[in-house]
Amino acid sequence: MRPRKSRLVRNSPLARFFKPRGVPMSDLKTVVLKDEEWEAILLADHEGLDQDQAAVLMGVSRPTFSRVLASARRTVARALVEGMALEIGGGDFRVLPAASSRNSENSMKIAIASSGTDLSAPVDDRFGRAPNYLIYDTATKTFEVIANAAMNEGHGAGIKAAEIVIRAGATDLISGECGPKASEVLAKAGVKIHPARAMSVNDAIALYFGGAE
Repeated sequence: MRPRKSRLVRNSPLARFFKPRGVPMSDLKTVVLKDEEWEAILLADHEGLDQDQAAVLMGVSRPTFSRVLASARRTVARALVEGMALEIGGGDFRVLPAASSRNSENSMKIAIASSGTDLSAPVDDRFGRAPNYLIYDTATKTFEVIANAAMNEGHGAGIKAAEIVIRAGATDLISGECGPKASEVLAKAGVKIHPARAMSVNDAIALYFGGAE
């Protein structure tokens, strides 16, 4: 059996305990909403992301996200209908910090949608259908090539490509066209998007460090 992947959580509740007004705690039962369940509600119900987008941000499959969200909604519904106190905490998750800014002294990774596998290759015009993503490390000045497994997907290639970039730890993306759903997922993960066309990967990196947006 494969080990279960921990869900990724980027946010923290402003309050971790809610109770019916005017009812002493001694008279109340408490139900627990896990941190990853709270994150699922935030992404799907508060921020309005579709489940494919939200699943990418939590680092899980869409069916897994759907199960987490359904469990979260049942817990909240039970608290409301049965007049129970609601506590948020616990679960199987890991906190993923927001991407650092481009001015950070720490190493950053820039993802570039590429038609080839080296720095002389052209920046690809279509993010979701790019054959490769070059992940450039600003500290070591080296890069790795990640093939786009979603390139030939019939549907949702952009969102799946966004997952590749996020999991690679990229703080920024250089690409041609990037669809609205993929852009939204990347933005929620703290990945900044920099459009580039008709230039090589190497020229795009140079333009990035020159301050172009």
